[in-house]
Amino acid sequence: MLSSLWEQTINLTLFVILLRMMPPILLGALGGLMTDRAGVINIGIEGLMLVSAFTSVAAGSATGSWIIGMAAGVLAAMIVSYAMAFFSLKMNVDIIVTGFAVNIFGAGITVLMMSILYDSHGSYVPENPVSIPNIVIPFLDQIPFIGKLLSGHNLMVWVSILAVVFCYYLLYHTPYGTHLRATGEEPGAARSLGIPVIRIQYSALVWSGFFAGLAGSYLSMGMTSMFVRDMTAGTGFLALAVVIFGNRNPFGILAGSAVFALATAMTMIIETTPGNVIPSQFIKMVPYIVTIVALVVYAIRKHRKTLFT
Repeated sequence: MLSSLWEQTINLTLFVILLRMMPPILLGALGGLMTDRAGVINIGIEGLMLVSAFTSVAAGSATGSWIIGMAAGVLAAMIVSYAMAFFSLKMNVDIIVTGFAVNIFGAGITVLMMSILYDSHGSYVPENPVSIPNIVIPFLDQIPFIGKLLSGHNLMVWVSILAVVFCYYLLYHTPYGTHLRATGEEPGAARSLGIPVIRIQYSALVWSGFFAGLAGSYLSMGMTSMFVRDMTAGTGFLALAVVIFGNRNPFGILAGSAVFALATAMTMIIETTPGNVIPSQFIKMVPYIVTIVALVVYAIRKHRKTLFT
């Protein structure tokens, strides 16, 4: 088994799978980062991703366009995020309760709509599926090793990496980012300086819906060309753990997402290795064990910093 894992590492198969698994975690974590920085933690990422995943594949198959499908999925997630902001910021419903409600809503509404529209309760496979395309870089794809390293990956892999740069610039090099961080760190002081705290928090939740929408679209039209009930499988909660593990920084989140994606990729390779004797239940625990270990390491590191300051 170890020799098979090493062989797939050498021929970049592990790296390719890692890049395939990383976008939903990374994009979901960026959505969580925006709200975390604004002081309104969004634990509804999972539900937003589900809403987007179903809407994307439904709209994409109906129109025959992956662009329309992805746009519809992102818009649906942003609308639900705005509703979440309304209930938590305007109606003063606890943000944690609202987040759980979004998760329950996402899991329920997708199954209900799948039943109504397609008479299915477990999965929906379009007759004419559409997919987010892979990007093949001319000439580069012909070069051994380099071609497999940089070419042939899904468009959303590059979009997610560019999203990291965008979030970093937005948070640390724009007045809006300064206001957003001030709102999350000390809303009273921010309000006294004339910063529209509630408006900033509204926008942060909508940004969260945007990134979660991209993640959901990728799940149903990038990794697959179908929708499966509860297909996020805890990815939204992993994304929230990555926000903490990445020290609430976009590039830290990129590194954290790569670690979690690597754990998932290794799980897939071990499961498909001939002669594997490890029970699948134990193998599937790996990403969640990594989550626990990462959070423990983060807590220890934070505690040490506290002791020496």
